[in-house]
Amino acid sequence: MDNVPVFTITMATYNRANLLPRAINSVLNQSCHNFELIIVDDGSRDNTEEVCRSFKDSRIIYYKQEQNRGVLACRNKGFDLARGDYTAILDDDDELLPEALEVAIEKHKELSLRGIKIVCFDRMDFERKRRSVFGINEEGDIKYDDILCERIYGDSWVVVRRDLLGENDRFDERLWGNEGYLWLKLLRKTKAYYVPRVLYINHRQHGGERISDSRDRLKHLPRSTLTNRVFLEEFGDEMKRKCPKVYGRKLGVVGASQILISDKTEGRKAIRESLKYGISIYCLLIFLLSFILTSRQIKLLASNYMRIRY
Repeated sequence: MDNVPVFTITMATYNRANLLPRAINSVLNQSCHNFELIIVDDGSRDNTEEVCRSFKDSRIIYYKQEQNRGVLACRNKGFDLARGDYTAILDDDDELLPEALEVAIEKHKELSLRGIKIVCFDRMDFERKRRSVFGINEEGDIKYDDILCERIYGDSWVVVRRDLLGENDRFDERLWGNEGYLWLKLLRKTKAYYVPRVLYINHRQHGGERISDSRDRLKHLPRSTLTNRVFLEEFGDEMKRKCPKVYGRKLGVVGASQILISDKTEGRKAIRESLKYGISIYCLLIFLLSFILTSRQIKLLASNYMRIRY
């Protein structure tokens, strides 16, 4: 095996020692052996380090953050350490199918002459038994406008050429989740391609919640509100021109979130503006309730609504 790996997988983890072996083994069991697995520990307080070091494989690189900085900071550190020609993310509670790296590398090589540097594959939700990408069914190019305007949406396994990631092409560590923010920025400057093949398995029921679990959103509301605001600052003008209804919906969500975190003035302003592009019953209800209830009371109602829905 060459000293320089062809593929880099980055795994961020925090206090998930009991889940790590499945994810790590799914990488070690790959049909392609020329890889590195970079595990970035976000200051875990359990025996995560012991579990990672129990795997006696030189392809595993364990790095521990001195302080807990969040999952996006860990992923950025993985990008900084990566040496492979191709790179992708694996969550610590998920797994790759054995042929994942081999298929991804071959597809990238096949498409390289067309200048394609992003290839997206399906994920499969293990519990719900459904794929994760919607709005596209056949193999082919992914257009920037289709992602921007949410004609294609969902959660794909994104494999990128590492040379696409410049010094400034990193996740915004202030934000909560929303990896799509970075992928959409990258799509502005390169081509992307979709392959309707499952290479990645999502696991949800393991005694804890995923960061993306809807029931956990209110806990992270200040950061998720910032995330949506930053997204609109970056892409809002384009969305208003190309898909105003989508823009209005996102602006309404920002406004509702601002009201829930006690920024009623800006929240009402955002919702009023959003109504020019379409009506959201949820956002309109939050707007009306903001005049008769406190933000805390509205947040409690929203929390109960999410428990019932999810």
